[in-house]
Amino acid sequence: MENLQQLVDKFPSTLKEYKTTVACGSIALLSGYLLYKYQSRGRVSEKWNKRYDFIVVGAGSAGCVLANRLSENGKFSVLVLEAGGEDDDPKIHMPMGVLDACTDTKFVWQDKTVPQPASEAYIDSAIQSQHGKVLGGSSSVNWMAYVRGHREDYNNWESLGCTGWGWSNVENYFRKMEDYFLPGEELGHGGPLTVSANRNLRTTDYLIKAIKELGVRENKSYNSGDNQGVTKGHVTAKNGRRWSAAQAYLRPAMKRSNLHVVTDAHVTKILFDGKRAVGVRFVREGGFTYEVLAEKEVIISSGAINSPHLLLLSGIGPKEELQKHGIPIVAELPVGLNYQDHSTAFRNVFFENPQVPKEEHLYKANLSSTKSLIEYFINGKGPLTTAAGQAMCFFDVDKEGNYILTNKMPEIQIFMTGGPFIDDPNDEVLSRFNEFANFGPLLLETMKNADKRQGVMLAAVLLHPRSRGSLTLASADPFQRPLIDPQILSDPEDQRIMKIGLKFISDVLKSPTMTSLGSYFIETKFPTKDRIAPDVDPESEEYLEKLVSTACTVCWHPAGSCKMGAEGDTSAVVDPQLRVQGGIQGLRVVDNSIMPHLTSGNTNAPAIMIGEKGSDLILQSYRGI
Repeated sequence: MENLQQLVDKFPSTLKEYKTTVACGSIALLSGYLLYKYQSRGRVSEKWNKRYDFIVVGAGSAGCVLANRLSENGKFSVLVLEAGGEDDDPKIHMPMGVLDACTDTKFVWQDKTVPQPASEAYIDSAIQSQHGKVLGGSSSVNWMAYVRGHREDYNNWESLGCTGWGWSNVENYFRKMEDYFLPGEELGHGGPLTVSANRNLRTTDYLIKAIKELGVRENKSYNSGDNQGVTKGHVTAKNGRRWSAAQAYLRPAMKRSNLHVVTDAHVTKILFDGKRAVGVRFVREGGFTYEVLAEKEVIISSGAINSPHLLLLSGIGPKEELQKHGIPIVAELPVGLNYQDHSTAFRNVFFENPQVPKEEHLYKANLSSTKSLIEYFINGKGPLTTAAGQAMCFFDVDKEGNYILTNKMPEIQIFMTGGPFIDDPNDEVLSRFNEFANFGPLLLETMKNADKRQGVMLAAVLLHPRSRGSLTLASADPFQRPLIDPQILSDPEDQRIMKIGLKFISDVLKSPTMTSLGSYFIETKFPTKDRIAPDVDPESEEYLEKLVSTACTVCWHPAGSCKMGAEGDTSAVVDPQLRVQGGIQGLRVVDNSIMPHLTSGNTNAPAIMIGEKGSDLILQSYRGI
């Protein structure tokens, strides 16, 4: 009875605390909702004109820049057509919610590669190749890492005939677009794209210390032209929230009367008058078809998958490919060839002696925490502001199989994500993520035990694949997705370099710092039958070779399918002015598909740079008008 009386006496204060908690949570959620609505300033258009000066196909990382810059002086009318919808879902903007957002088919294209014969895991199956289908494109659903690349990436472009695309030229555009948290003349300040430090985790400090113990230098300003070394990650975030190309460029420009943005508009064909692009045809909800004309130019900015797909559907591509599908030839060009993507393989490391509160990594635990919600929505702080990629490391390799630091382009990137931070009891997000990533039992086991263990996910990324793939048509139906063949690991040199990347991760695990944490690879805890290579020591060279052949997947960084090159370069689709060749007029491609080869790191920053430089090239053509 005494205990019961104590409970009764305590009930009013308990109820009061509960009401306060609910009220605070409600205020946080309401404030967050109003904030996102404010960020979504500017309206998409439900009506449009018959003619514009410029039509931009795609509101992705480069397309948002084009929309802003081409409409900036008020002289030109601009129409942007985006196949996806608006970016007003809060989980898009929440950094810790990245795996939730990037696996939601509402926001992404659900493309798959053809089977990959060089990979044991994908000989008979497909790899998911995910990319954004929403305002902001992949910048609205990516892992937010900000990596310019290495200066020699761009100097090599220029040496291949891409005049004006060397480091000394593109560095100015990186600075123009950036509002960087670090000081320094080599970085930009005051630009539209905010670059912030990722939220620091104790696991980040452990990992950087461990890598330095291997003799790798720390490179805090890794975006200054030489990115070799280890660093804490920099991300496209502002006040603790994702700062996509849509937020940085498109939304502020959508208030202009000379810019119209139409969502849910799937462009199916470029319209030509002879060899001049004069407009586009697009389809909206309900199957209604529309045509709109361009007085000056049509600009394709749909990414390295959708841009070549649209060109092929419109009659620009290899002769045999177009004839096979009964498409009239407008220009014979190598569209879809030179397709590239970074390859990656994950290793999942756990700690017996973590010394880290696991709660700071768990997405759904923080999503249901009033404290975390208030910190996030009111102050833009706390665990929910944590983006993937808390640390990165870049290095070169030599012929003997060693990892080394040089002043050249790095061959390997190590991408570290503290966590793992998906903790959904019903495995809802996890199941979607596995559909996209196909990482198999290692990652599944990692995620399912996220609430029981503390660790990090380390990815080795092959930065400069020698393998070259292709993108071709499945049919002439614009709604049937193209055939994507990255030819992953088809070149033996790619396999050799990837193995060195995975060996580096093994060596990190043996460092004094990681040893003191009781670090181990999760597969060492698997029953032998469940390992990738049964009866093979997970620490051995043989196991690394097996990992390369079975655990590698694409990194969702497609590029190169509308290659840029000098006039007369038979392997090029566009010239250094980004104009489509083959006698075509009034048509450009401005996105990562124009890359002659991939850059050294995540590709969102280069995509935005291409948008900035592409805008300048277009405006220079109409100077004085």
